[in-house]
Amino acid sequence: MTGSYKNVRALGRGLQIIEALGELGWSSPQILSKAVGIDRTTVYRLLSTLIDQGFIVRREEDGAVSLTSKLSQIADGIKTNDLHAQIAAPYIRELTSEVLWPSDFASFVLGEVVIKYSTHNISPMSIHHAMIGKSRRLLRSALGKAIISAMTERELEAMRAIVCSAGGPDAGDLGNEALVRRTIDKVRRDGFASSVAETERKISAIAQPVLSAKGHVVGALNLVYFTTAMSPEEAARRYLEPFAACIGRIEKAIAAERAALSVT
Repeated sequence: MTGSYKNVRALGRGLQIIEALGELGWSSPQILSKAVGIDRTTVYRLLSTLIDQGFIVRREEDGAVSLTSKLSQIADGIKTNDLHAQIAAPYIRELTSEVLWPSDFASFVLGEVVIKYSTHNISPMSIHHAMIGKSRRLLRSALGKAIISAMTERELEAMRAIVCSAGGPDAGDLGNEALVRRTIDKVRRDGFASSVAETERKISAIAQPVLSAKGHVVGALNLVYFTTAMSPEEAARRYLEPFAACIGRIEKAIAAERAALSVT
């Protein structure tokens, strides 16, 4: 993208002003000019534009400027599960480059397991290319099974209430307590979730949950393969080591991002 279009210099300089104010707090235009290495006249012009747009406020007493809450509102608009998918993406691409089979990262969103990132479009072993945004069944997909297996009893009951109130195909499955317990027990016993031709007849998958630093489930990652290629046990034997290592890197990156946000 950068090579195809010329950079908008004024936009870049405006973002420099915003970043500097995020570090410095209330500052005079003179101090900002020195901090970002932009001449004072240009700084005044950029500040005027940012004030007009509501990103910066000027203090009448001394002319110092500071960021407004508008940036916080924009940041709050980034959904947590979308942020997790952004963090996970480079690690999932590395995994696909290594094992060739595609992977999906999914989160539990408004009563559904929704794929937030996928490498089907870059995998030579995939026949699918538009997976982001697709939903998966909670008890009939590896992703869903991995997510519920990592939930606490309180989280499981809250999830059940959300799904059952919304209705849909998962509500009936979650009403079958024996099926729920059998599914969770199997995943925890095996160390991974599996699905054999449940979502699609020719497609199978293994999956594991992705956890926060506090041990709460934030999503799940799967490894998708043709049903005729191998069994779940064979898939785990071949790929679980690099797969689990990928999840470990994702969890570490999510924890680091969380820590950075709490500091700011």
